[in-house]
Amino acid sequence: MSSKDTSNSKVSNGKAFNANPSFGLTDQQVQQRIDEKLTNNKPKHVTKSVYKIIYDNLVNFFNLLLFSIAALMIVAQLPISSFLFLGILILNIGIGLFQDFKARHLVSKLEVVAAPKVKVIRNGEERLIESEEVVVSDIVILSSGEQIVVDGEIVEGQIEANESMLTGESNEIKKQAGSRVYSGSFVVSGVAKMRVTHVGKQCYAEKITTKARSFARPKSMILKSIKAIFRYVGIATIVIGLGLIITAITKGELVWPEDGVVMNSSFQNSVKTISGSLVSMIPTGMYLLVSTSLTVGVIRLSTKKVLVQELYCLETLARSDVVCFDKTGTLTDGTLNVVDLVLFGKNKTQEVGSILKTLVIATKDNNVTARAISEYYKDFKTLDFFDGIGFSSKRKYSAVRLRDGVTCVLGAREFLNIKSEDVDKVCSFQELKGNRVLVLASTKKPIDPDANLPILEPIGVIVFQDHIKDDCYKTIEWFKNNGVDMRVISGDSALAVSKIAEKAGIENANKYISLEGISLAETALLAKQYKVFGRVSPEQKEVIISSLREAGHVVAMTGDGVNDILALKSADCSIAMANGSQAAKSVSNLVMLDSNFSGLPNVVSEGRRVINNLQRVASLFLVKTAFAIILSAFVLVLSWMQFDIKYPFGTNNMYLWELFSIGFASFFLSLQPNNEQIKGSFLPNILKRVLPAALTSISMVLIFYIMYYLEGNSGLLVENAALTMSVLAFSAFSFVFLFRVCHKFDAYKTVLFIALVIITGGLIVYDFYHADPVTGQSILLHIYYSSLTETNWFILPIVFGISIPVYFVLDLLFKNIFDEGVKKNENF
Repeated sequence: MSSKDTSNSKVSNGKAFNANPSFGLTDQQVQQRIDEKLTNNKPKHVTKSVYKIIYDNLVNFFNLLLFSIAALMIVAQLPISSFLFLGILILNIGIGLFQDFKARHLVSKLEVVAAPKVKVIRNGEERLIESEEVVVSDIVILSSGEQIVVDGEIVEGQIEANESMLTGESNEIKKQAGSRVYSGSFVVSGVAKMRVTHVGKQCYAEKITTKARSFARPKSMILKSIKAIFRYVGIATIVIGLGLIITAITKGELVWPEDGVVMNSSFQNSVKTISGSLVSMIPTGMYLLVSTSLTVGVIRLSTKKVLVQELYCLETLARSDVVCFDKTGTLTDGTLNVVDLVLFGKNKTQEVGSILKTLVIATKDNNVTARAISEYYKDFKTLDFFDGIGFSSKRKYSAVRLRDGVTCVLGAREFLNIKSEDVDKVCSFQELKGNRVLVLASTKKPIDPDANLPILEPIGVIVFQDHIKDDCYKTIEWFKNNGVDMRVISGDSALAVSKIAEKAGIENANKYISLEGISLAETALLAKQYKVFGRVSPEQKEVIISSLREAGHVVAMTGDGVNDILALKSADCSIAMANGSQAAKSVSNLVMLDSNFSGLPNVVSEGRRVINNLQRVASLFLVKTAFAIILSAFVLVLSWMQFDIKYPFGTNNMYLWELFSIGFASFFLSLQPNNEQIKGSFLPNILKRVLPAALTSISMVLIFYIMYYLEGNSGLLVENAALTMSVLAFSAFSFVFLFRVCHKFDAYKTVLFIALVIITGGLIVYDFYHADPVTGQSILLHIYYSSLTETNWFILPIVFGISIPVYFVLDLLFKNIFDEGVKKNENF
């Protein structure tokens, strides 16, 4: 793609309407384009389709496996009480569907608010329409800060476009009549009219993989960890499941009875133990937990006027320990007032005011400084002019060529070629007061925007005053108290930005530097040393963000202008303001729809709540999974060694563990506010909690069954007694682990823990008194309380009591092992 491509463009199908740029298409022509399906319809990328939601919630490996196990259990005619896990599965699916559909509805509503609007000319009138309503041959008005949403050809005016999303280069390319412009690029400066040539899938940006879409952010740690967990659990489930089935068939246990009577047969018993093993291995609610926790986070943020455009950005935002932002729109409310005009030489206020008003009209700039000048000098007369050069973040100036042959330039002092100590003194004095300044100067020589400026004669210094946002102070204080470092990156004077940052309460705001004339290599070194950066170019912003990330920080970046695009794309989590440019919103993970910087603490808190709680409760699910996998593998190996041993537990035996210390506990814990700073990696944080608890539970089971086998199936323990003691022991121990997970108890956790213990205790009492009068099997847990002797009741609390200190020793040991491993890995 050439920036100098001025070849005649052809419309994508349909008859070309060469509408007058001042009149545009008629309503009849627009309707014809709609009938020809030449509208700018594009596939949505943010929310899931209805089919995708249903498919994701119904069709996954574990769901299919559980339904298959249920079918086998039906064939084996297991009692209805054994199918409770299926009810939990269906409930999980229902909750997942509800949350996904709710999120889809809310996000779709927010998308309408945040959707880019396009200004077109139709029937001689300017109209603001949705981007999807643009049709081929439409006349679109392009202005600074807007993203170009369709392909077209400039028919009137001149702009500078940044095509970095398409080419990877951030150069500003001049576009004038006859030049091609492409969707995905954005307008840096100027105003022009464009005739649309391609829409929808025919656009250049839709035909290639643009840099914006191909840009690879760091992969989600949680997503990567969860996929790894599911992958290895799935492999273990298949291998052990096949091993158990083959072993049972080999031993003649999994064979359909000849008389066809399944009840109490070896076939039924084999299905019972195999299904118990496999169901216990599968973290039934964990898949739901991950998606639902993130989805609930999206829903909560939507109620706070935050549009989440990338689901897993909640994780990176929660882990952010550095937040970078511009001064305007964050520390200040973005409004400027002209408070003074310092003149040099014989220049007069009336003349200078007319020049400033004319410059804004000629350049058609609509930034905050241009609006402030327009408002302040609105009653001054307009001078005759030839043309203007719009402001760009690269040049840091705008200009107007007047009819009398003089060109007037308005820009930052550092970027204008002025040799005047008086100008320097005035600018320094005002910046020390925290004000912003622009210098107005003139020359009789022509100005080439792509070349260096000639020596300029100063006319005056325009002084602007920013207004610090009222809620800014609380926001800064929140970040300081919650371990989040801050950087202010601005295109304004470093001194002026430093003073405002200091007033806002940012620590070490006096550590500031101007990056004017600083190379990108030097910028990378300076990024770690300073808190406030002034006179920063878009490329330097990107380097600062990248350098902070390379130093090990997780960086969030807020921005609203086209000069923030490169930095936003480089950040771990990018946040745009709704009143900012369309281009900035299109590349950001989050959009603050109320454009309120003070809402950021709520966003960070929500991210921390989701990830901390997810990390905490995921371990509840995986303890049971690790317990079942390790114990099943152990039993399988022994059975291959010709020991007469089977996995002892059925689905009923796990109900108290699954329902209360996992199911209800994880649900309520995941809803609790949690603003702790996230430390460590997701998977090691889980495993160092899971393995000690799983091994402790397994050791208790082994003790009871070793005692049973050593006594020759009689004496101290019988098989039913070993089963009963094991179930009671690991059910009770699951609450010890829950106690560990609820560490740092507050009122919420205390009430939750006590309530679950009381309910579980009540169910055990109920189960104790409701046993089958013939078999002695309890109605809920399918264990045999009557098989326990006085000795058994004495042994049970002793084994359980010993296991608790053993568990905490193992917990400390594994914590040290994993933490040391993480440190070595980081050092490596």
